[in-house]
Amino acid sequence: MAIFESEPPVQPRSFSVERASVARRAGISAAVGTGIEFFDFTIYAYLATTIAPLFFAAHDQMVGLLATLGVYAIGYIARPLGAVIFGRLGDQRGRRPTLLLTVTLMGVATALTGLLPTYATIGVAAPILLTVLRIGQSIAAGGEIGGAAVLVAESAPRKRRGILGSSTSLGATIGATLAALVVGVVSLLPGHALATWGWRATFLISVPLLIVCLIYRLRVEESPIFQQMVAEHTPVKAPVSGVLARRKKGLLKVALITFAVTTTGKLSSLYLVVHFAELGYPVSVSVWFAASFTLASATVMVYAGHLSDQWGRRRIMTIGFGGFIALAIPAYLLMDVNLIAAAVLVLILNLFHGLNLAVYFTAFAEQFPNEFRYTGVALGYNLGSVIGGVAASLVATALVASTGIAISPSFYIVFAAVIGLATLGTLRDRSQAEL
Repeated sequence: MAIFESEPPVQPRSFSVERASVARRAGISAAVGTGIEFFDFTIYAYLATTIAPLFFAAHDQMVGLLATLGVYAIGYIARPLGAVIFGRLGDQRGRRPTLLLTVTLMGVATALTGLLPTYATIGVAAPILLTVLRIGQSIAAGGEIGGAAVLVAESAPRKRRGILGSSTSLGATIGATLAALVVGVVSLLPGHALATWGWRATFLISVPLLIVCLIYRLRVEESPIFQQMVAEHTPVKAPVSGVLARRKKGLLKVALITFAVTTTGKLSSLYLVVHFAELGYPVSVSVWFAASFTLASATVMVYAGHLSDQWGRRRIMTIGFGGFIALAIPAYLLMDVNLIAAAVLVLILNLFHGLNLAVYFTAFAEQFPNEFRYTGVALGYNLGSVIGGVAASLVATALVASTGIAISPSFYIVFAAVIGLATLGTLRDRSQAEL
């Protein structure tokens, strides 16, 4: 394919106005691409109750909802496969062309979801097509955010790697927030508008987002480090084998920290839509709260990235996980007593989440050598996301059901934060080292 034709290798350049421009474009393209990824992935979660009767047999509403959520879970499980496929391409053919491919596949799969005929029109083919598109979107997503983080880290100068690297998570957070806002607005439509055409409109928003992302990505240069690497030696043939042979512990640490960040973040934002509903608050109120919580984490990211260039990534994440350990249980205790006070505490929790999100991708990129960095970051992150993303809501719901304690999800938040903190203690902080 032309997209994977190798660019002529160039000698590494010293930091200059040109290099600053290269790094800045890489950061913007990463933010836009991961924004699309998380918009596409999150929109499905918010629309699960709307999609269920449209794509699955309507005689049993609960079965339809469970099937819809099952397709959502399959999306997480498919992501490590995407990490392997696109990690290999990224380490062999280049970061830039691989990221052009991942974002295109994600956007097309999401747009096609918005055009799918429903169960009433084509019967059992509807849920099958929905599942196929969801899997395709998820496989592409498995190679997106890790590769975007690598491209930014390799394009940025050492002293600005943290602040530019925060763009990856900033885009993801804004994408998830946009998903909540879009669903919140569409849910205000009169009558059956959401079930007839409103849900389609939310998926089709990915089309203009994809066009904007492609415009930015086509302007981004290949990573200078990757160009230097291919100029000096042939890329590795089996990057997954290289990761498992030489960086197995690093892969495990990345997965565990991702599990901790994903779990603490999800139970402090998305899951609260369910939790608030169980406490009797309207779903529309819950969605707007979730959007506010998610957006709160974005407000500290750039500053946290800047601080990590001075203090180190590990110190910033230590503060983040420490905040969850201290405040998760009090926040949940207040939810059934005073909604405003609870919302303030949860907003603070999401500020701590923003500290973790801002720096962990840059820290991950610093754990692997050039020849299989894309694979290492993408695979470790997606393995952790499967555990954290799929298990978080299931474990939280099971804890409430089995114990009868409404605040029991907060215990799981503390558990995940302790895992993250313990793993951080074994992670090398390479924020002051050249890649």
